[in-house]
Amino acid sequence: MTEGVVICARCCNTGWVCEAHDNRPWDGPHECGCGGAGMPCPSCNVSNPDNPPRLPAGFVRDDSLDD
Repeated sequence: MTEGVVICARCCNTGWVCEAHDNRPWDGPHECGCGGAGMPCPSCNVSNPDNPPRLPAGFVRDDSLDD
């Protein structure tokens, strides 16, 4: 992907949108900021049981949550 070029206007190339406002990025310089949860962008990060979504940049799995 070319730096600075917006491919997805919905999430600003982050792959994630605000769950409460799915037309706004969840993270990054243009993030929604409402405090809602993030969800995969329905436009560019489509997922299903066979294809998990791309994870947000810097995502760290918390293995302590596994039981």
